[in-house]
Amino acid sequence: MASCGLDRVTGLPITDLAHVAQHVETLYATRLGQMIMLGHYAGGLPEILGKRITPRNIALYRLLLALPIATWEPRLSVVAIQAQGNTASAVVLGEMRFQVLAHYRPRGHLGDLAVEGGVRGFRLGATANRLTFALDTLA
Repeated sequence: MASCGLDRVTGLPITDLAHVAQHVETLYATRLGQMIMLGHYAGGLPEILGKRITPRNIALYRLLLALPIATWEPRLSVVAIQAQGNTASAVVLGEMRFQVLAHYRPRGHLGDLAVEGGVRGFRLGATANRLTFALDTLA
């Protein structure tokens, strides 16, 4: 067990990849300036929700999916970001889905960059006013 914490919904203990997934979800949902002592801690995604879906904004979404992990989560190393299952009608309605593929480094926060298992995936959906997040089991 490399890391542990409490599930923010149930209050039960969580460890390892579930703990990392909760941290990434918090990163993505946090607005810039929301954390008083860490004003620069955030993913930046809430700031661009509701904007028109253009090729430039899709590139911005991908950047804002990779950057917070690279900056704030040493237990993950992003491999790829894929747009996943997006239909023309969903895009017209302002909905996008992405999958973040990353290597899991359970002791990365301690400086050990050894990868455990294969590539792991996180799914993220964005609509005009909310984010959805799920951990895929790709190991």
